[in-house]
Amino acid sequence: MILQSLHKLYDRLAREPEYEVAQPGFSPQKISFKIVLHPDGKLLDIQDARVKDAKGKLLPARMTVPGEAKPPGAGVNPCLLWDNQTYLLGRQPEDKGEGFGKERFEAFKKRHLGLESEIGHPAFSAVCRFLEIWSPDRLPEFPILDEVGAGFGVFWLADEPRPVHETGAIRNWWLKNLPTDPKTDEGQCLLTGEIGKLARLHPKIKGIGGAQSAGASIVSFNDTAYESYGKSQSYNAPVSETAAFQYGAALNALLNGPMSDRHRIRIGDTTCVFWTDRKTIVESIFAAFSNAGDRALDDAQDEGVRKKLEIFLNALRQGREAAVDLDPDPDSTRFYLLGLAPNAARLSVRFFYESSVTELIANLRKHLQDLEIIREFEVPVGKRRPDSVFPANWQFLRETTRSGDDPPPLLGGALMRAILGGTPYPESLYTTVLRRVHMERSINYIRAAAIKAVLVRNHQQPITTMLDPNNENTAYLLGRLFAVLEKIQEEGHREQSGRTPEKTIRDTYFSAACATPLSVFPRLQQLSTHHRRHLNPGRKTQFDKLIADIQWPISPDAPFPKSHNLTEQGLFLLGYYHQRKDLFTKKAAATEPEQAAVSS
Repeated sequence: MILQSLHKLYDRLAREPEYEVAQPGFSPQKISFKIVLHPDGKLLDIQDARVKDAKGKLLPARMTVPGEAKPPGAGVNPCLLWDNQTYLLGRQPEDKGEGFGKERFEAFKKRHLGLESEIGHPAFSAVCRFLEIWSPDRLPEFPILDEVGAGFGVFWLADEPRPVHETGAIRNWWLKNLPTDPKTDEGQCLLTGEIGKLARLHPKIKGIGGAQSAGASIVSFNDTAYESYGKSQSYNAPVSETAAFQYGAALNALLNGPMSDRHRIRIGDTTCVFWTDRKTIVESIFAAFSNAGDRALDDAQDEGVRKKLEIFLNALRQGREAAVDLDPDPDSTRFYLLGLAPNAARLSVRFFYESSVTELIANLRKHLQDLEIIREFEVPVGKRRPDSVFPANWQFLRETTRSGDDPPPLLGGALMRAILGGTPYPESLYTTVLRRVHMERSINYIRAAAIKAVLVRNHQQPITTMLDPNNENTAYLLGRLFAVLEKIQEEGHREQSGRTPEKTIRDTYFSAACATPLSVFPRLQQLSTHHRRHLNPGRKTQFDKLIADIQWPISPDAPFPKSHNLTEQGLFLLGYYHQRKDLFTKKAAATEPEQAAVSS
């Protein structure tokens, strides 16, 4: 299913010039320098071929060159009219044995001189003359070569508008004489069903974080234990050479091409690449939404992008009736998302998701409804921006670890699958967030939203967006009670000493109150009696009434359970979060109906 979808995608991308998808026999490469020649082959200069991006940073230029990606390994494998400095100019790498650079330069020269009469073009002959007279001793004359390092280079004739390898006659010769692997067998392709030459090795995929820079295979067999029916290598998954090239070219275009920023996101150690089977607004802004949530709208510099984000966010708020603004036929337009992670020379498929645009919007909408909870900061506070109504996935993963640590490697993919598929959230998200709350003795908006989402979807707990005075669950009520006792301590200390306490009961008793209420709440009530003495009578009466309202549904015979299970701990934390937010909200504003970010 994955390869079929990518193979089908190739036809679409090949029709869209901005993706720069190569035709069979060619590959897009990053070119850092160019060797400029006179028509007779004499060297004019070696120049920087890099270009500046929008921020002024120099990046290699993208060019389509003959042949596939440069194969890794110690073998001698010269390319045609492009390569690195070792092959083009005979540079000796510092970490290689004596003669390494000379051997590869001679192999490059031998290949081109051997093809000169067959190709028979003046531009190609100029390159041959250069290779005959070039000496690696001249390398220090061109400091740009030290600057570009291991980057690739091409040949260019002076005053010509394009490099030598793009000359029409040379391209046509290459297409007529594409190299074939004599070891390949013929068979039926799994992707097309046609009989033809099968790919002995599948294409290398680049752009996966943590994988080899030369690329890694999504299909490979390196041990007889994985082979069957006497088939070796990739013949265990027979795909024709043409189909293999096409699916590889399509995937590399999304991951490593000029439009890659629009098609890829990173979740933990997993690189996610997504696409639709035709151009849609979803495809163009899904990465921005995934990386920044609704803040992508504030961060967008381009007015066209802003309008697309507004349409997308509006569809999440309104649902199916607004999905047609994203695509004329959202029920039939397919959305695909593929999660890949590094695994030595191969890639691990963490997940593959396929749905219609309508299903995607419905599941994202359901996710936003499940996590919807009153925000901690709803307006700017100093330099702090308001909390996101639609938080990004990485924000939840960040709350599962200490600052600077990586989240659990499988959690990001599991969370993405749950969000896009509308399936239960991974319980590990819940437990890791609980653990962080216990360790740091604090619960913020993102943590509260994650806990609520899991309890609502996985455990069918009826949890409201804001404080629920009708919720009579004991754990929820005890969380509310703890927040009130903490507020009493803060105000009582301020009335007594004129300053806010450096530590509160949350710093000492929070984790124990959440997990084992009986062990601490009697002590907290005693401390509260002391703090209430310093309050003015009116404020003391307010707190006494609030505590009575909270404790009323709790059984007086056993008001404090000996322990809370994980679900009850989550309810305790949400009760604390809700009550704490309510205590710091102006009562006039608190009585107004809450405007839900995502309508039910």
